[in-house]
Amino acid sequence: MIFNLETGIFVTFEEGEINARLETGISLLLETGLTILSVHDGTEHFPPYDAGCDSLWTMESLSTLVVHGATAKTPANHPVSLPIYQSASWTFSDLDEVDAVYSGEKPGVIYGRNGTPNHRALENLFARLHRAEAGVACASGMSALSAAFLGLLSQESKVVASQDLYGSTLNVLHDLRRFGLELATVEITDFDRMHTELQGAQMLVLETSSNPRLRIPDLPRLCTMAHQAGAVVLVDNTFASPYHCRPTEHGADIVMESLTKFISGHSDVMIGAVAGRHRLIEPIRSVAVRMGLVSNPHECWLSVRGTETLEVRMQRASSNAAELAHFLAGHSKVRQVHYPGLTSHPDHLTARQVLQNGFAAMLAFELEPSRQMLNNFLRGLGYIKLALSLGGVNTTLSHPATSSHRFLSPDEREKLGLHDGFLRMSVGIENLNDLKSDLEQALSGL
Repeated sequence: MIFNLETGIFVTFEEGEINARLETGISLLLETGLTILSVHDGTEHFPPYDAGCDSLWTMESLSTLVVHGATAKTPANHPVSLPIYQSASWTFSDLDEVDAVYSGEKPGVIYGRNGTPNHRALENLFARLHRAEAGVACASGMSALSAAFLGLLSQESKVVASQDLYGSTLNVLHDLRRFGLELATVEITDFDRMHTELQGAQMLVLETSSNPRLRIPDLPRLCTMAHQAGAVVLVDNTFASPYHCRPTEHGADIVMESLTKFISGHSDVMIGAVAGRHRLIEPIRSVAVRMGLVSNPHECWLSVRGTETLEVRMQRASSNAAELAHFLAGHSKVRQVHYPGLTSHPDHLTARQVLQNGFAAMLAFELEPSRQMLNNFLRGLGYIKLALSLGGVNTTLSHPATSSHRFLSPDEREKLGLHDGFLRMSVGIENLNDLKSDLEQALSGL
């Protein structure tokens, strides 16, 4: 029996005819350009026919066929979408080819952890988006940050960081103090103290837009200060994405993003990346490979796919965020709105210099600091959900006091203004009127 894959039609031979007519039948079908899935004579299954793999037709052992029988010719043309190279192990023709791939003389893959074509495609894309020389894709934003810290810092290195950094970033820096790292956290507009702390520092860590209070640093000024002190500048650009900011254009040496968020954009991938000059990225890559901090081919592929719609998603989400910020700022039940596009924001003028194409799709707002009131508000929402992440096409809320900053003491959270009524909002691409209506009906019930 011969099965035509394209038409779904079986061609059946009488018993005993298959051996005499097999070769003729295959030749006729191949001449029509059709595909033969398998040949069956009642006793043995053969692999897909490939004129370049005639040796497979001599295989009679099932155990060999199941390992080596899946073959296909490499197409002469190219797919529109980059294939997923879902293989951890890669073959070499001989030892000379091994040496050539390791040395970079010949393109190739050493091992999945060293990176596949899917990793390289994403790394090249991310680097180009940020006008950088090279990039490294990691398993998450925190993996990317950890690889950067471990690749560029050493025992007794000093790091200066914004006091408003994402809680997990501060956690990692505090963890590294066990190995001799010196850490100083500074308010980003305290330039005198920043200048003092940068003396002798190896790295300054900032966020384009801080998580969760949306503070915007004066990147050109701070990068200049850091470079004068001999420190490299690492900027977490997750909240802004390349659509709203390219930190390297303001003097940053390394840019990091959790690609899980706006770059990928669909809340279905866990991945991060760093980009910068080759001399800084290669030590980071070495650490990421040795310590297994890299991502996998499928997640890299998903991230590349998501990036294709970055601009159109950010246009809609940022426009929605601006409208919702003004809507909430005028609502009687809202105590305060944190959004750099509002003239009331302390960093509004700085944001106009650092950000482009608007003020991004993140905002925060404060209700009364009552857990019960906040729960009533959250339960009253329809479209907008409580989710401890951001950057997807749907609008979500996060509560820093019980998530990203829950490790802080109540006094420390209060110092940062992160009380029980503080909410962070990641604005999506839904209809603006639907989002306003959802917020209005939940707020009116308080």
